[in-house]
Parts: sequence; C-alpha cells; structure tokens
Amino acid sequence: MSTAAGWQLASAVLLLTVFAAGFAWFERSRPPARIVAAVAALVAFAVIGRVLFAPFPNVKPTTDIVIIAGFALGFAPGWMVGVLTALVSNFYFSQGPWTPWQMLAWGLCGLLGALLARGGMKPGSSLTRRLPMALWCAAAGAVYAVIINFGSAVNLASSDIETSFWVQLTTSLPFDIAHSVANFAFFMLAGPLLIRMLERLRRRESLEWPVPVSEPAHSSTPV
Repeated sequence: MSTAAGWQLASAVLLLTVFAAGFAWFERSRPPARIVAAVAALVAFAVIGRVLFAPFPNVKPTTDIVIIAGFALGFAPGWMVGVLTALVSNFYFSQGPWTPWQMLAWGLCGLLGALLARGGMKPGSSLTRRLPMALWCAAAGAVYAVIINFGSAVNLASSDIETSFWVQLTTSLPFDIAHSVANFAFFMLAGPLLIRMLERLRRRESLEWPVPVSEPAHSSTPV
C-alpha cells in the first residue's frame, strides 16, 4: 500500500469513528424534543444561508450560525448542527470526498462555540462586547481552512502530503481570507441577536415547574 493510500484509509477510519462517536454522544445525551427541533431549525438556517450566498465564494454566514448554535445550546447540539449542515447542504452543492472534512470542520466550530460559552464569554449589543467573539469567528475560518486543505491534500492521493497541503493552502488563501472576514462581519451584524433568541429557548427548556403543595387533609367528610 502506498503512503498516500495509507493516509486516505487512516483518515477515513478516523473520520467515521469520530462521526459515529458524535452521533452516539448526542443520542445518549437524550436531548428534549425542543432542542432537537432547534438543531433541525439551525441546520436548515445554516444550509439556506450557504445556498443563498453561493454566488459569493466563501462569503457565507454558515460558520457563524454553527458557532452560535454551540454557544447557545451546548457541545452536543453544536456538534450536530455543524456536522449535519455540511452533510445536508452538500446535497445541493454536490457530495464528494471533501464532505467528511467539511463535516469535521463545522462540527469543531460548534464545539468551539460551546467552549466559548463555558469560558464565560458574553457578547452584548455594543460593538466592543461583540468584538471578542467576532474575532473568534474569524479565527474559526482560518482553522476551517487548515482542515479542508489538509483533507484536499489527502484526497489528491499525492505521494507528498506535506507539499500538497502547502500548495492547497497557498492557492486557497484569498478565499480563506474572505471566509474569515465574512465570519467577522456577519457576527458583528447579527450574532448577538441570534444568541439571545437561542438562549431564550434554552432557558424555557430548562424551566422546572414547582411541585404543587397538596392541601391538608380534613377530618370532615367532603360533601
């Protein structure tokens, strides 16, 4: 077996294992029906955003939506939104060996959003409070580019994976910069609004109704 074929086989096994573990993780978390519905709605929203901005290469709100999903709903829902967004939207853009790498990259974006929430980040309506998370969204675009370009290098079955990776990264640099800049701009424009909407949903789902206090027993026979 050639080195390139070995890379392809190893990456395929690894990706399949990661996705199987991710789906099992989401299933074992037993998400309430409202959270499942929110995941489905966010996947649809992210897919529509990707399709609507198709004429503009790499300028799409998809990555921001996935990060916000993780930020507002948590690790497992954020992962699922990212993975399913790539899988579903590629039925429109075309499936191929790049799809699993996009699933991985966007799934990690969902985990990043949850990690930011766990770290205490609280983006607000003012520009200065939006800025830190907008910068994280821009950085996510760069990480996404690294993963996708590495996947492209593996899929090309070149004997020199490292050289192929750097060629891919250099060639796609203008598009990757556009992706990061668009992520920053989209979050600055609408990020906090979407976060507030999803956090209201999460608070309603976490609401616990008080247990009614039973009335004291009466000695007299009820009429």
